[in-house]
Amino acid sequence: MKEYQVVIIGGGPGGYETAIRLAQYGISCAVVESQRLGGVCLNCGCIPTKALVKSAELYREMKEADQYGLPVADLPVDYAQVLERKNKIVEQLVGGIEFLFKKRSIEVINARATAVAPLGDKWKVSLDSGEEVGAERVILATGSIPKSLPNITIDEVDVLSSTGILALDKLPKSLAVIGGGVIGCEFASIMNSFGVEVHIIEFLPRIVALEDDEMCRRLAMALKKQGIKVNTKVGLQSITKTDAGLELGLSNDTTLVVEKVLMSVGRAPNLDIEFPAGAPELDKGAVVIDDRMRTSLKGIFAIGDVTGKLALAHTASKQGLMVAELIRDEIEGKESQIQPLNYANIPRCTFTSPELASVGLSEAEAKEKYGEIIVGKFPFSASGKAMAMGDTNGFVKTIARADDETLVGMHILGPNAAELIGQGAIFISLGAKAEMVEEVVFAHPTLSESIKEAIEDIRKMSIHKI
Repeated sequence: MKEYQVVIIGGGPGGYETAIRLAQYGISCAVVESQRLGGVCLNCGCIPTKALVKSAELYREMKEADQYGLPVADLPVDYAQVLERKNKIVEQLVGGIEFLFKKRSIEVINARATAVAPLGDKWKVSLDSGEEVGAERVILATGSIPKSLPNITIDEVDVLSSTGILALDKLPKSLAVIGGGVIGCEFASIMNSFGVEVHIIEFLPRIVALEDDEMCRRLAMALKKQGIKVNTKVGLQSITKTDAGLELGLSNDTTLVVEKVLMSVGRAPNLDIEFPAGAPELDKGAVVIDDRMRTSLKGIFAIGDVTGKLALAHTASKQGLMVAELIRDEIEGKESQIQPLNYANIPRCTFTSPELASVGLSEAEAKEKYGEIIVGKFPFSASGKAMAMGDTNGFVKTIARADDETLVGMHILGPNAAELIGQGAIFISLGAKAEMVEEVVFAHPTLSESIKEAIEDIRKMSIHKI
């Protein structure tokens, strides 16, 4: 039985980045992964979806070319070419990670981990190939899987998961998106841009419900204006296949007939592993961890979606890098200086049209935590760069404590929001106060000036806003 200092179960963003960092520290490790490296995010999630987002964005701009003084090219979507581009991007990135592993001599064990059991003061990982590997420490990075609803089966033919919709070889004429969360809204936006009739069915009172209430309402308005049918406070009760298509029975006593259905009602932690001597503590299926990603089993850590924390690829990566540093310190006998991860300060992005991004607290959360707060806003309609881009829908919203003007939240709806929010993450993570923006020079003309003005608006000092 081959032994390593660390065995990582799962080769997604958390798993593979942790492996590379451990290798940089000179710590022997192996990654157990039954599929290709990159996990859901790279192979059938974040990256392929964003490739489609770009194609949809460009196609939408082509249809609106007259707004830029250019002739409109009324061309049909060649979806096969769109998919080919998406697949090439995925293949290039996965191949790049595999190359990094090869150059760093990190072993990838192409198998599924079936069990983790004690081996003296170490651990033994059993594989579905019948082999076993030993490790001083184990990191669980097994991710998550799509959820469905009672009595609704995802067959990946008519009723699709986010994985299945990425594999479609042609565009449907109509699509019902069940669940108006981040994934559902992103696909709704993509398909709508390509000319698909899209319906969002959301049981809660608003879409992207975990985001700031004002931003949710503004995004819903934008999607409706584009022709997406947004139905909130409505649940799916049944799906019946008919000659006309899929007939959806809804909780408001109405029916809807569509060609395809995307089930996007969330994801569940994926821990399909046996622990013969006792499993780690779980909470609603998620592995319970402390502020250093340690489970209840000594020597076993957990990162990413399986922990039930903020289910984002960059969350998993950050958790994994912290674990790698902690393991290094333990091996070297040093007291670790790792600080607990503040999940509220991790940026959250929704790649719709317009984009929505946030970091820190929502307005309601800030009021609950601090009482009195100050809100600053600046619209992209007053931004020279946004006007030049022809994309003025949305605004920047900043939130600060009233007592000392410390920034505690930033929310952006509009062009390049996902790129811009990184600036908010820096300000908030460093505990910046509103007045500190005066020490920073923002380039002109850029969209980032809207961040400056929204922070200035906290102090009623915005130049281009009355």
